[in-house]
Amino acid sequence: MSAPLVLLYNLDTPKGAKIRRMCLPLKIRTRLVAKQEYGLPLSALIEGAAGAPVSGEVPDFDDELLLMANFTGPQVDRFLQGFRRSHIPPVALKAVLTQTNRNWNSAALRAELLRERQAIQQGGSAHAAQQD
Repeated sequence: MSAPLVLLYNLDTPKGAKIRRMCLPLKIRTRLVAKQEYGLPLSALIEGAAGAPVSGEVPDFDDELLLMANFTGPQVDRFLQGFRRSHIPPVALKAVLTQTNRNWNSAALRAELLRERQAIQQGGSAHAAQQD
């Protein structure tokens, strides 16, 4: 398995710097994602490959977002505990790279995370079975 990596969106800020410093002793690599990369597949961003952008206009966004890749369960736990120990305010939108989302672009990932967050706030599920 490759080394753990966190993609940081809209965190080229003092808060993002604290996150990057927190990751050093955890041996987690970090990468800031530029808005012009939002159309690339997530797998290309993770692998550092120059993937082909998704066709069409890709909306940019200003939400803070974290995407964790190549993490084990305990590494996710240590990473999230690091926020509390380092007194870093939470990042509302967080995801783990999966087989399902690896070919999405950043805007699609954000849209899905917003749908999930809204469904949770409304007491439902973003993936509820559709009824005919």
